[in-house]
Amino acid sequence: MNLQTRLVIGFLIATCLTGAVATVVGITTINRNTLEEVQRKVQQDINTAELIYGYNLERLRYQLEFISLRSPLEEAIQQNDPATLTGLDCLIRRDTSHNGDHSSLDMLTLVDAGGRVIFRVANPGAKGDNLLWDPVVRKCLTERKPQASAVTMPLRTIVDQNPRLESRVVIPIVKTPQSVELDAKVLLDGMVLRAAHPVFSRSGALLGALIGGVLINRDYDIVDTIKETVYQDETYKDRDIGFATIFLGPVRISTNVKTKDNQRAVGTLVSREVYDRVIIEGKDWVGRAFVVNDWYISAYAPLYDIDRRIIGMFYTGILEAKYRDMTLNTILIFFGITFIGMVIAFVISFRLGHSIIRRIRILKNATQAISSGNLEYQLPPGRSSGFDMLDEAFNDMARSLKDRDDRLQKAFQHITRTERLASLGQMAAGVAHEINNPLGGILLYSNLVLEEMDEDHPGRKNMEKIIYQTDRCKKIVQNLLDFARTPSGDQRPTDINEVILTSLNLVKDQSMFLGIHVETELAHGLPLVMGDLSRLEEVFLNLFINAADAMEGKGTLKITTWLTSTRAVKISIRDSGKGIDRAYLPHIFEPFFTTKDPGQGTGLGLSITYGIIQKHGGFIDVESEAGKGTTFVITLPSCLNEKDETCSEGSSEILGDYGV
Repeated sequence: MNLQTRLVIGFLIATCLTGAVATVVGITTINRNTLEEVQRKVQQDINTAELIYGYNLERLRYQLEFISLRSPLEEAIQQNDPATLTGLDCLIRRDTSHNGDHSSLDMLTLVDAGGRVIFRVANPGAKGDNLLWDPVVRKCLTERKPQASAVTMPLRTIVDQNPRLESRVVIPIVKTPQSVELDAKVLLDGMVLRAAHPVFSRSGALLGALIGGVLINRDYDIVDTIKETVYQDETYKDRDIGFATIFLGPVRISTNVKTKDNQRAVGTLVSREVYDRVIIEGKDWVGRAFVVNDWYISAYAPLYDIDRRIIGMFYTGILEAKYRDMTLNTILIFFGITFIGMVIAFVISFRLGHSIIRRIRILKNATQAISSGNLEYQLPPGRSSGFDMLDEAFNDMARSLKDRDDRLQKAFQHITRTERLASLGQMAAGVAHEINNPLGGILLYSNLVLEEMDEDHPGRKNMEKIIYQTDRCKKIVQNLLDFARTPSGDQRPTDINEVILTSLNLVKDQSMFLGIHVETELAHGLPLVMGDLSRLEEVFLNLFINAADAMEGKGTLKITTWLTSTRAVKISIRDSGKGIDRAYLPHIFEPFFTTKDPGQGTGLGLSITYGIIQKHGGFIDVESEAGKGTTFVITLPSCLNEKDETCSEGSSEILGDYGV
């Protein structure tokens, strides 16, 4: 096989293997992640179900408290006369089906302090028996506090409480595939949400308790509320996506899971696996479970009575069919993408193999050209490709030569600027001696001549111009002297915050600062810096005045200081002015460079500033964008980095703040 055929076959094999591995890994990952996500959701749903259940218990407890406050329970107990409580029968639910008023009660009983029944609102004829067998009642009377919990009651006890509840308690037990085995054919027990509220006399003595209850059997208020809250009536292929159930033992007594004939699956049994995990072991169960007639991603949690005994379960579940179909569609999409990828890979590999052979020939010609002595040979435009390592190396070599030339040019410019600054400093010293004295003489005699001229003399204005321009030349010479002058030998430890505040006080009351808002964020306890106080003040005055000029008397000047991780002191001076064009930034510190109007500046201010900072062992940088303000950042070495004894002694108090 030739090289091109080998490349095509190798590319196809690699693509097929990669596609197969990606498909298997992708399908496995999606299945696992989807299952984990759904299981997390149903676990959250079961938590929501428990919260709704708890809310119903609390609502029942507060309902009893409200009734006890509004009813003459104290008189009824003390006088043993329930006639005053006959008006409470309006609180008993008349319609005992699940469509009744959910704010009403199924049971309402008044007992004395010994637990003896004084009055049953739903069954006035049944009284005199003792309810201390009920743990909720017993705990309420013992602890003298309101209590609420679910309890299990036999049919006979529930009928004594309310005869109309018998039809709801009796539930035929229906076995389903994989359900737990149960000998009983009919459920004759009921789960009741039970609450008790103590009744006290005016003197604070316990008189008895008011007990209320709601039968959960065939009451769908809680499960339907859970379904509406969590699943919001979402459907998939005309089937409800999620369900909720309350179990008494292994039997569904309240549910919105439907059987095949679209009836609520009341009386059906839970699976053996779930029963053993939740009822026997008392642990939550989350996973895939067969519920009545279909598979669900389900969560089960134990339901306890007031004595922490397991009497039933909560259940929330999501129809597995939706996620099963999503997984199947994903698998099909993966297979489709893999097949299409293989077809595309064959076409690409064929064309790529051909292009590789062509590029090899081009490189062969380039190699022959270089070997013949043509070192400037370049690959023809349009033939080199980023996919070929050799072509890229060839082009990188050419680019690196150009980059090296650019770096040399920049280095040359930097050296030139440094030499220019040095030459300017030497020239400034000579100019000061050679020009300053003649300029002083011109200025002196011009002023004498001006004093002798009358106010209406025709040459007076010209003489004033001479004096103005001479004075301007003298200022330029002075700026050159300032630029050339090195910091005095009298450098000492200096608090940079004090220098900034002193400089700011010198300019903030000037007219150019009247409309400018100055903000300072000066770090507390900064280490001292070794510096010439007057030259540093000159730096900050220059930068403050430049900022005021840029803001044209209106804006915000923000000054910030901080200590860097390298123990250097940084100062940021930021204005909200018009900013500097990016094209000017490389030249901003060059002597005589200025963006101001002619006659408004010499262009030496920032050069002088640059020189002063550099001679203090620091550096200055600028960040700016036209229309968005300018920020100058100065970095100065602190006494924390100095070994000079004078520096150490002057900053000992501040260094102590840094543990030095």
